[in-house]
Amino acid sequence: MTKKIGAVAVVGGTHGNELTGIYTVKHWQKNNLRESYPEFQIEYLLANKTAINENKRYIEQDLNRCFQLTDIQDKNKINQEQKLAKQINQKLGPKGNARVDFIIDLHTSTANMQTNIVLIKMDDFHLKLAAYIKLQIPDAIITSESQLMDDHHFLCSVADKGVVIEIGPVVQGVLDSVCFDKTNVALKTCLDFVNLYNQKNIPELNPQLEVMSYHSKLYFPCDQFEDINAVVHPSLVGKDYSKIQKGTPIFKTFFGENVFYDGQETHIAFVNEAAYYDQKIAMCFCNPVQYSLTNLKPVELTKL
Repeated sequence: MTKKIGAVAVVGGTHGNELTGIYTVKHWQKNNLRESYPEFQIEYLLANKTAINENKRYIEQDLNRCFQLTDIQDKNKINQEQKLAKQINQKLGPKGNARVDFIIDLHTSTANMQTNIVLIKMDDFHLKLAAYIKLQIPDAIITSESQLMDDHHFLCSVADKGVVIEIGPVVQGVLDSVCFDKTNVALKTCLDFVNLYNQKNIPELNPQLEVMSYHSKLYFPCDQFEDINAVVHPSLVGKDYSKIQKGTPIFKTFFGENVFYDGQETHIAFVNEAAYYDQKIAMCFCNPVQYSLTNLKPVELTKL
């Protein structure tokens, strides 16, 4: 028997300079989104208030990389975000037996990620949620982080069910009306799905769902002093989810010379993302995978 979702946490400010999620949470704290969804509890969390106050992504460490069980349980991990992760785990979790059933974490990107729904599980609930979002928001892009680790480090992984809403492009530390509206449409669509899920009244969905599955990252070229010495090629900026192949120009050096891609054909995302410069990540690589909503597996595997 499917267990109903009784408590949903809407989180903003996991990254302190992503104002859309912060002000969405503040807005609905004051204006009671719960009234539209009386059958389940909605609570709100501004995750990293110190970073929010300083308009920084994080203070010592990216909070959205601190929620693996081994890290939460490690008493020696006591920097600001590591301690905060432990507190949030106590408030919403504990992970593995969480008080909250579903976490919706609101993010933005400086890259052209559009309305991006990030899955960290590929089970019945999450695939149907994503398919429902695609039904209501046809231009939404579904991406998967589920293949990268068994025990995920995202905040939303504290609950049994969790999703990231990532909207872009928008500059860090700035509110943008388009991104704000897209965030709220996606948020309400998630909550509408919870209603339908609880009522066992999910409409007919497309039997297959395309998911862009991440598989690796591309780093900036650096000089002998480990300083970045090239920019993302201008032909790729803003072209998130597009395809590249061997011979595609991917960087332009500071001397104006093109650097060409020399790998397998793939797709790109988080192109020139400002938040990833601290790791010298220029973009991420992903590929489309068709999932069957019938057996919850990639279609390619179901044909074997």
